[in-house]
Amino acid sequence: MAKPDRIHRVVLLVAFMSIPTTVLAQAPATSSPAWVVATVQEWVLPGTFTQGTSLADLETRFGADNVRRVKPDADTYASEAILFPDDPTRRAHVSFHDCEQLDQLRSIEIRDRASRWRGKHGVHVGMPFEELRARNGKAFGFSGFDRDGIGRVHDQWSPAVGDDATLGKLDVEEGDRMYFDVMLGVRADVPASARGSVPRDEYIASDDPRIPQLAPLLEVVGFGASTSLDDEWD
Repeated sequence: MAKPDRIHRVVLLVAFMSIPTTVLAQAPATSSPAWVVATVQEWVLPGTFTQGTSLADLETRFGADNVRRVKPDADTYASEAILFPDDPTRRAHVSFHDCEQLDQLRSIEIRDRASRWRGKHGVHVGMPFEELRARNGKAFGFSGFDRDGIGRVHDQWSPAVGDDATLGKLDVEEGDRMYFDVMLGVRADVPASARGSVPRDEYIASDDPRIPQLAPLLEVVGFGASTSLDDEWD
């Protein structure tokens, strides 16, 4: 007859073997408890983040050791932090409206091509412009391009509603407490001779007559979620 402690070990082993391998793969051996309990939902933007999210909330969610406050320059009034600063698969750049308390979340940005973070409908760094337009389901507007070659979509996923009351799929929807933003840039493999065709400092619609020539040059170089203190969000 098996001893009680042996029976207990067998039961634990069977229970462990029944856990899906995809779940086990999420928890490296060196992870903190906060990382172990993180789920796939943690890596989606806007996800469950809100304007009320603070630095303390992020430390609770991801583990204090995985949140690094950015020390501002002497002449800079900054309120930034980085999640998983040394891991490009999980890194995220965070800023706050309240620079003293590091409270009132202003934005979360993802800039790494290898990131596991995803935006609405699977938007990710490296996504071609045409695929981004297809994911939204209708024309959208963006500003661009700045001196760094970046164009930005912010709250313009449904800019010309007119008689069509439907919104773009990447627009604010019920339950959201942050805007979904995308940064556009020229693909790294585009030759310098073609980069000159990218407009500067304009508002551009994704169905602009120039888009057929511009779209093959562009991709998503970053995405994120943001808030404004003018909105009545928690």
